[in-house]
Amino acid sequence: MKNLKNFSILVIVFILGVFISPYIRGHKLSEEVKQEEDAHEEDGVIKLEKDSQELVNFKTVEVKKSPLTERILIAGQIAQDANETHNVLAPQAGVVVENTAQLGAIIKKGDVLCRLKVDDQPEPIDVKSPYDGVIIGDFDTVGQKVEKISSLCAIADLSKVWANFDIYEKDIAKIKIGQKITAHSIAYPEQSFEGKIVFISPRVDEATRTIKIRVLFENPDYLLKLGMFVNGEIVSQGAQEYLTLPASAVQTLGDKRVVFVKTGDGEFHKKEIMIKLQTTDQVAVDDGVNSGDMVVTDGAFLLKSGLLKDELEGE
Repeated sequence: MKNLKNFSILVIVFILGVFISPYIRGHKLSEEVKQEEDAHEEDGVIKLEKDSQELVNFKTVEVKKSPLTERILIAGQIAQDANETHNVLAPQAGVVVENTAQLGAIIKKGDVLCRLKVDDQPEPIDVKSPYDGVIIGDFDTVGQKVEKISSLCAIADLSKVWANFDIYEKDIAKIKIGQKITAHSIAYPEQSFEGKIVFISPRVDEATRTIKIRVLFENPDYLLKLGMFVNGEIVSQGAQEYLTLPASAVQTLGDKRVVFVKTGDGEFHKKEIMIKLQTTDQVAVDDGVNSGDMVVTDGAFLLKSGLLKDELEGE
């Protein structure tokens, strides 16, 4: 699969070279394309026909002035114990004659949990749940005698669950109470869970140099289970605004950092930029582009490859 992917990239680069090469500065256009004169384009300008652009599926992003954001990836675990657990007590002394809700069952307030035969009543009475939740403790069995203070079962409210995460010391200044976090579990690869930070430990673990944080997650469908491992993502946003663009738009040419700005229909200009700050996903630039410029993200590497190919052929 990896070899097939590499081969596909080589094929695309080759095709781009065929389309791009005639348009780079200092190269004579083919007589079949233009017979009137030699073409000498501005340095770093690439022109592509519409079908060539569609072949590569170029994507562009507008340069904007905005705070620099950074994604902090963390791993954690749903707490082993529920935050809210309630014991359901027997309303009267009697004998359990039927269990209608089993351990692990999701129940609603008013659902019948079990039935009791009470001495002074001819028919069994229903014991109904006073809570919504999941039965995490089942203490009664059929035929068992219970007293009025006996606990019949334990119900946990798992519509909200806690998770504990470890934050590296270098990232803790970017974390604050109330900050949002998105988590994923391998059990539900297409599902995301939104939570917020409710506690930051005042202590650094001496062995791992990490700090514990606690996150509260909404869990209305009870998908997150107690003890489940989850991966989290925190988006940290700075206060100061910069001219920002995606890191994927930036290419390296020698000791220079460049981007490709789309300046017209099928025309791309190579622009050298000065990077002020950089995160995993974004860069803040000092010079080289302006607010409103459309820079190439997907396909930028292939434009760079076309330039390098043409330079090598020109040597």
